[in-house]
Amino acid sequence: MSPTTIVSLLLAVVFWSPLPAAGITLTQAWFMALDNDPDYLAAVQDKLAGEEYISIGRAGLLPTVSLSYQRAPRNWQKQQYRQTNLQGQHTDVVQHQQYQSYSGSVTLVQPLFDYEAYSRYRMGIMRKLQSDERYRGELVALQTRLVDAWLALAEAQQRRQLSVMHRQALEEQQRLIRRQYSAGEGTVTDTAETDAALSLAVADESDAQDTLETARDTLAAIIGADLPGEHPLPLLVDKPLRLPLASTQYRYWEQRAFAHNPDILASGHDVEARRYEIESNRAGHLPQVQLYAMHSQNDSGNDNTVHQKYRTDSIGLRVSMDIFSGGRVSASTRQAAARYEQAQHLHDAQSLKTINAIKKSLNKCLHGPTRIAAYRAAVVSASKQVEATRKSILVGQRMNIDLLTAEQTLYKARVELSAEKHAVIKAWFGLLAQTGEVTSDNIMLLDKHFAD
Repeated sequence: MSPTTIVSLLLAVVFWSPLPAAGITLTQAWFMALDNDPDYLAAVQDKLAGEEYISIGRAGLLPTVSLSYQRAPRNWQKQQYRQTNLQGQHTDVVQHQQYQSYSGSVTLVQPLFDYEAYSRYRMGIMRKLQSDERYRGELVALQTRLVDAWLALAEAQQRRQLSVMHRQALEEQQRLIRRQYSAGEGTVTDTAETDAALSLAVADESDAQDTLETARDTLAAIIGADLPGEHPLPLLVDKPLRLPLASTQYRYWEQRAFAHNPDILASGHDVEARRYEIESNRAGHLPQVQLYAMHSQNDSGNDNTVHQKYRTDSIGLRVSMDIFSGGRVSASTRQAAARYEQAQHLHDAQSLKTINAIKKSLNKCLHGPTRIAAYRAAVVSASKQVEATRKSILVGQRMNIDLLTAEQTLYKARVELSAEKHAVIKAWFGLLAQTGEVTSDNIMLLDKHFAD
């Protein structure tokens, strides 16, 4: 079974399989995106079109055979001329005749020297390579967009879960404060502080819900399917992230980017294509040499050969060269040279953009574990602070506002820990994307970091 058949079967299984109620995996989402994302599907067609650049360019170097045939079953000719006899008298003579005519020819032309055709052939090779890199770039971009959308939805889902927990804790606190107030043990200040904190928690939960719905719509647009339920994705496992890095050295990733980043390679091929465009226009100052062979037959082919048949075979060289074209060749060459310079600058800009993104992603990956550990420690400390504050309130050492502050600190620490984890995963995947190393294996690796 061919690889293409295997991929088709996988896509069919994914497409026809119903989405599980508990959510879909990142791997399932990846195969669905391959089948439905419009930007990627457009890139596939662009690649198919790009495959023809070489054939189009090669055609200018190969022989061409042309056929010409014309047949006229009815021709009417009127011939009028003046005739002079021996006595010098002039007589106007008019003759009418009707006849059939045909003419046909086959011509073969083989370019022997055509610098423009050669330059266009080389330019076609560069355009084909550029098309291949654009396709690979769109494939990487699809993976990146998918993972970014997946992580955004997973983070929004987790944030909403945390906001619900925070709101429920404040609701419990509100019920307790009101019971104490009814019993004469609480104060109006405690009740007002709790109500205010609860109102802010409700607003934050509403904001988290809006973020969740927006993230769900973004991911659904990529995979081409609606996501089920309030919890469409599995949550990130509360374990240390194990994201392998081939190297911690910036130079390694820089070299990988220059060797494999599709955007850098595509812009590099564009530079070469622009260089051959200069040569193609400059060829207007050079001659073209062709070898041609022709076979023709005609009967009454023109007015002077009525009722005469001819068969002609010829072979020879044809040389053509523009002597003056109004400055078109020079102007086109200068224009192509300017576009070549433009392509070089765009290539440099793309390289700088990629290098800066690599630095940012690598720093995030290297320093992420330290920040995650700090946020994790903050969550543990905030949890202990909440418990300690509750006990201190019972013995009269702390006030209700202290508990509300501790609850807010715990909620904020949990949200920041979740955001940092997802940000590190995003940076790790982005680093691989910027160096052109994203594969389906990395998609499956990320699946292992999410709970079933």
